[in-house]
Amino acid sequence: MNAQVLSDAVWAALAAVVVAAVAASHLSRLRLERLSVVMRRIEANRAGYVAVLLGWMWLGWHFFAR
Repeated sequence: MNAQVLSDAVWAALAAVVVAAVAASHLSRLRLERLSVVMRRIEANRAGYVAVLLGWMWLGWHFFAR
């Protein structure tokens, strides 16, 4: 197993956890906040908004600019 395969496996696992958390917040009575509520709270102040913006820029650069 090389580093690329390991990295892809980690990202796939993180994506699966996020999808499972979103599904659980919509389908069950667990006390999980919906993703939209979490993002609204993060983006409520300028530092959070800038962090989200920089995160999207980093993600775009690393996944779509190849």
